[in-house]
Amino acid sequence: MSDQPPPEEPTGSLPPPPDQGAEPAQQRADEGMRPVAPSDGGGALMSKPRSKGLTVALLAAAAVLVLGVVAASAAYFSLRGSSEAVLDKVPSGADAVVVAHLDPAASQKMQLFRMASKFPDLGTEQDLKQKLNTMLDQTLQGSGLTHDDLGWVGGEIGGYVTINGAAPSYAVLIASDDDGAASSALQTLRESTGTTYTQSSIDGVAVWTPAASDQPTTAIVDGTVVLASDQDAMQAVIQTDHGASSIQDDQTFTGVMDQLAGDNLGFAYVNIHALTSLASLVPGGMGGLETQLAAYQGAGYSISAESDGLVLDTVVTTDPSKLTDAQRAALGAGPNPLLALTPANAYGVAAASGIGKTLESELSQVGELGPGPARMIQRLGLIGPDGVLQHLTGDVGFEVGPGSGLLPVSGTVMIGVDDAGAVQSWLDTHVPGLLAHAGVPGLSARTLKTEEYQGVKITYGELPTTPVAWGVVNGALVVGLSPNAVEQAVDLSEGNGPSISSNANFASAVGGLPGTQTVLYVDVNGILAALQGILPNDAYQQFLEQGGKNLQPITSVVAGGAASDTVSTYRVVVRIP
Repeated sequence: MSDQPPPEEPTGSLPPPPDQGAEPAQQRADEGMRPVAPSDGGGALMSKPRSKGLTVALLAAAAVLVLGVVAASAAYFSLRGSSEAVLDKVPSGADAVVVAHLDPAASQKMQLFRMASKFPDLGTEQDLKQKLNTMLDQTLQGSGLTHDDLGWVGGEIGGYVTINGAAPSYAVLIASDDDGAASSALQTLRESTGTTYTQSSIDGVAVWTPAASDQPTTAIVDGTVVLASDQDAMQAVIQTDHGASSIQDDQTFTGVMDQLAGDNLGFAYVNIHALTSLASLVPGGMGGLETQLAAYQGAGYSISAESDGLVLDTVVTTDPSKLTDAQRAALGAGPNPLLALTPANAYGVAAASGIGKTLESELSQVGELGPGPARMIQRLGLIGPDGVLQHLTGDVGFEVGPGSGLLPVSGTVMIGVDDAGAVQSWLDTHVPGLLAHAGVPGLSARTLKTEEYQGVKITYGELPTTPVAWGVVNGALVVGLSPNAVEQAVDLSEGNGPSISSNANFASAVGGLPGTQTVLYVDVNGILAALQGILPNDAYQQFLEQGGKNLQPITSVVAGGAASDTVSTYRVVVRIP
């Protein structure tokens, strides 16, 4: 049921513009739907029209930015949290939903306070409020509104989109703590558009519909300001608020949301099936994307503040019966076996699984383009029963760490293999020809040198201008910037020396992840310490003054995921302990 209007207005109407007197209720009833002319002093029809997208974007951006204004006030810092105001107005079947909690739960606020205190560049509460007020005023230019006109914004803002083929519909929903002030703001916004609006009633709710199709339809529905793409979208919101099925009754939506953290700062949801329906609108299809997306049902993303830092969670639900071979190959939680070849002092590491099947499938498609590509693939021995891709496990990794000699950093690229001999034979046969064909300056079969280390053949560029080396160790093809980098991988493959998994900081960082089969780790503290050792003192201080000090509270950035045949989860943590 919609909120009641101010006492001087009949039910279903909105307050008149400030320069107009109240009209008798019976007169308005007799008139039915009527055009609303701009106020005499406003000159609305002489204003330059603004697009609907810009109008909605302005108000939506203003409501999001008001988070900072509210955050700077005592009301925002109360620990009560706001009640749900958006989802019960989003129709069932919406294809995308976004909600931001401007007044989140107590635990979220407390963690935000803690993290904000570690960044002195944010300034005082008053400084932050002033900056955000300035941003709001700049955003609202041309709308007739300022930040002072947004005090009515409540604890949530959200919106949804329903694709409907080539004719999508949408609505932006903003919780209101003061319907009278919200109504005045909407009136000012309407007057700035340069078009007339017609007032009508939908199920007892006053609705304002523009004469121009590039402006939003507006209403206040049960304490929530709604800006809809058209009158049909507004009617869907009102009917949902009055008891029709909402997005919270949608099984795909609930299946995704059940996997996300309940307390968060905001979330987004996408019905992936709806995206695949767009393939029919693209001439020639979407290059196989429709097939790749067939197994995916819904995706959700949430951001939250936790004791470790700022957390982004991602969830994708899937239909097991529609998974491709490549997608099944990527299932699992880890740990990724290439972490065992990553040195403990690495500044950063990234590893993933399931790449082999995808690469093989793509090369097979290339081979179908014609006899030329097919012959090239066959000559290189890439696919087929004896192809080198048959020996790739699908695991790939990348690491960067301290270097020695001329280079202050070192690093390796790792590709998982199950037959070191077969892969080494392929390299010996085809790499010289590939280098000759590529014509890389300073890198050819004549300038390559080889050495043997612990029974592993290591090939490397002889010239200082070609810092590259490679070798096939137990479980992986390793390509590094120097022979030393490959030698270190050889030692780790034999169990000699500490790997990244033994690093206490790494172990602590990945401990809260759903899995490490796919993983990213960046040691921010380690990188800053390395920079301090490499750069002259004055250069390092300049780096800090130009923003580097904002990195100091962040110990690391870590991400990882796990996948089953029904759901995939992925978490990114910016660690600010």
